Amino acid sequence: MRIFSASLIVVVLLLPIACAPAPPDMAALRKTVDAYNDASKAALLSGDAQKDIAWYEADALEMAPNMTVIKGRDSIFAFQQSMAKTGMKATAVDFQTTELTADGKMAYEIGTYSMSMTMPSGEMNDKGKYIALWRQQTDGTWKVHAETWNSDMPMQMPSAPKEAKGKKK
Repeated sequence: MRIFSASLIVVVLLLPIACAPAPPDMAALRKTVDAYNDASKAALLSGDAQKDIAWYEADALEMAPNMTVIKGRDSIFAFQQSMAKTGMKATAVDFQTTELTADGKMAYEIGTYSMSMTMPSGEMNDKGKYIALWRQQTDGTWKVHAETWNSDMPMQMPSAPKEAKGKKK
C-alpha cells in the first residue's frame, strides 16, 4: 500500500509539470516580429496597407494617438488607407524592437520607431515608441492582437490668431 501511495503522490506532484504548455519558441517569435516590422515598413514606404494587414488578428485593436480605439482588421486597413490618401508619404522608416517577452500564448513587444514623411504641408520627422501585444493562433502562428504608439516629439501648439486688420489693441 505504501508503494501505491508514494507512486500516487509522485504522479499528483508531476501532473502539473507534465500538463504545462511548452514555452514559446522565442527565436521563431522574433523572426515573426521582425517580418511584421519589415512588412509595416514596406507598407508605409509604398502607401500600400495590404502589405501588412495579414499580420493582424480579425478582432485586433489599433490605439493610435488622439483617436478612439480602431477595432477589427478591416477597420485598421481602412484607417491605414485613409492615412495614405491624406497625401502623407513615408520616405524613411525604422523600427527597433527593444524588448520581446512571451508567456504561453501571449507576447508583448516594446520598441522605438523613427520616420521621415512628406506631407502636403511639408517635411516631417517623427520618432517615438510603441508596444504591440501578440497572440498565438490555434495554428501556432503569431498575430498582432493590439498595438499603440506615441511620439517623443513635442506637441505642436497652434499658432496665435492673427490680429484682424484695422483693429487696435
